[in-house]
Amino acid sequence: MDYAKIIHVITDETRFRLLRLLLKRHYCVKALSKKLGISEPAISQQIRILKQHQLIAGEKIGYQMHYCVNLEIISAALSSFSKQIMLSPVLPVLASDSECTCEFEAECRKRDAKILEKQKNDK
Repeated sequence: MDYAKIIHVITDETRFRLLRLLLKRHYCVKALSKKLGISEPAISQQIRILKQHQLIAGEKIGYQMHYCVNLEIISAALSSFSKQIMLSPVLPVLASDSECTCEFEAECRKRDAKILEKQKNDK
């Protein structure tokens, strides 16, 4: 499973809000639409994406489909992400702006010089 894609899907603002609501209780599209102030077709689009990545499941109750969160997949994605963070080397924080070490150091310095020159001229 592509956990990076899962993280990307759940960090969309609308989908994140949907998931937060669905973590509290099961809702149908109509209820989600009213709670979030978003049209039912827009909610349906977001639900389609969440279902496509198996982040939610639906259960038909009467005439309405009610949705709930698949906590196993979300937990696995977040766990994988947190493990990657823990394994990543900690990069040192630069002590000053003059210590640029990126591959575009020369361009950064030119840009900074232009910004400083503009600030001097604006005064």
